[in-house]
Amino acid sequence: MMKFMLAAYWDSRPDGLEKCTGDAKQFFARLAEADPLLAHWYERGRSRKDALKRKVDTSDTQPLRDRLLKGRNRRDLDHSVIEELGFSLSFWNGAREEEEWASIRIGCGRYGERVSNHVLLDLPDKSQDLKWIENASKLLGQVAEIWRPQWAGIMSKKAIRERDFDLDNPLVDWMVYVPRAVPAMPLPSRVEQLKGLGSIIIVQPDPPVGDDAEELSRIRRAERLLRVRENLG
Repeated sequence: MMKFMLAAYWDSRPDGLEKCTGDAKQFFARLAEADPLLAHWYERGRSRKDALKRKVDTSDTQPLRDRLLKGRNRRDLDHSVIEELGFSLSFWNGAREEEEWASIRIGCGRYGERVSNHVLLDLPDKSQDLKWIENASKLLGQVAEIWRPQWAGIMSKKAIRERDFDLDNPLVDWMVYVPRAVPAMPLPSRVEQLKGLGSIIIVQPDPPVGDDAEELSRIRRAERLLRVRENLG
């Protein structure tokens, strides 16, 4: 089964601790609504048994605040905080079965040259049922609303490995969000307009399989559309 992830990226933005905490709390609430497998989260440990002792109440502000502070980068010499590298956290969902496994990494409040912020969610294989397919674009829209990224998408890890992935430019695979208007596309592709936020291009109704000629043609068509819009804008 193809492995999928949701990824969102944005450049330098000096969001403070309270903003990052509030955004993370809101996002975890939306994840819990989207899929029961994304409702419970744990800090990583030395072993699975150790990690399962480290459950994080993501509905509570203070635990998230503490983890974001814990994830700050520090200098080797005096252990002082590197302010421009912001805050980060990394959780997993504690699943016993491999097909239910998920993880999330958040980097927020980073600023300066050659830095980026991100949300990276490795999705469970078991989520690829009808309910997940129906909820996927909704979740991507919520990512756009909460994090305001430069782009975001739901994509296969195969596509990331085999195509020219550059976090500065949208990778078109299954779904991709950009913060601007995008015109309609021929079926089975479609475009969802997010009021005041931009557009989600849904290349096809179901997740891509990665080796289908018609599927690749639809992906290339969406890439050309985004490239043209970028040049016009």
